[in-house]
Amino acid sequence: MNVNIKAALHRETFDGWKIHTRCIPEYELVYVVRGYGEIQIVNRQISVGGGDLICFKPGVSHSLWLKKKPYMEFYGVHFDFSDDMLMKNVPDYVHLESGHWIEVQMRNLYNEYRQKGFLYKWKQEIIMQQILCELLRKRHVEQEPISNKRIGKVLAYIHEDPFREYTLPDLLEYTGIKKSLFLKDFHNVTGTTPMQYIMDLRLEQARDLLSETDLQVSLISERCGFSDPFYFSRCFKKRYTLSPRQYREYKKFENDNDASKV
Repeated sequence: MNVNIKAALHRETFDGWKIHTRCIPEYELVYVVRGYGEIQIVNRQISVGGGDLICFKPGVSHSLWLKKKPYMEFYGVHFDFSDDMLMKNVPDYVHLESGHWIEVQMRNLYNEYRQKGFLYKWKQEIIMQQILCELLRKRHVEQEPISNKRIGKVLAYIHEDPFREYTLPDLLEYTGIKKSLFLKDFHNVTGTTPMQYIMDLRLEQARDLLSETDLQVSLISERCGFSDPFYFSRCFKKRYTLSPRQYREYKKFENDNDASKV
């Protein structure tokens, strides 16, 4: 995602300040630090205040003016972005909680633009990417189907301790939804069943322990939630085509080979 910063600004407005209706060829992001203002985007009028963030899209008419005190203070940035399709998902208006980190980032971006210190263009691009990423994440969360949110909650619950003994009734009790709906939603999000998902997590951890430690296979089996090391070996071979011991020997040979090339 390439961002080209064209201008960054900081304004403390005053009585009579306004921007007449205009269209600009690039994107503009405005973050209101404090005070009040009025913004019109095409036929939509928005009263803005501290914590509000507005995105003006290229070629879209807009104007800004003041109606009441205290008059607004804001940071703004004009930029081009390489992915117009992605930018369509950035909302025109977002209200953020007071003291949101985007305010700090907009101030940092303005300071980098004004001071033009070492690597300032790179720093500006990184800051702008972080801001856009947060806005897109926020829009995704708002639009995400309720079924995805339910399954996301279950996945977080599983990842807290993937090695404990989960059962399907346990997970159903945690979600509070019917079995058929839960299994359907889980498969839509993960592409597999709950028990297979948990099995895959355990085997991935076992794979890492085999390649990164000298722990005995039986101990790795136990640590990864398998009470029977023979069952663990069967499951591991089914997933990775090699037994745990064969996999460890293969990784050791691969690492030794890489070391000899240095």
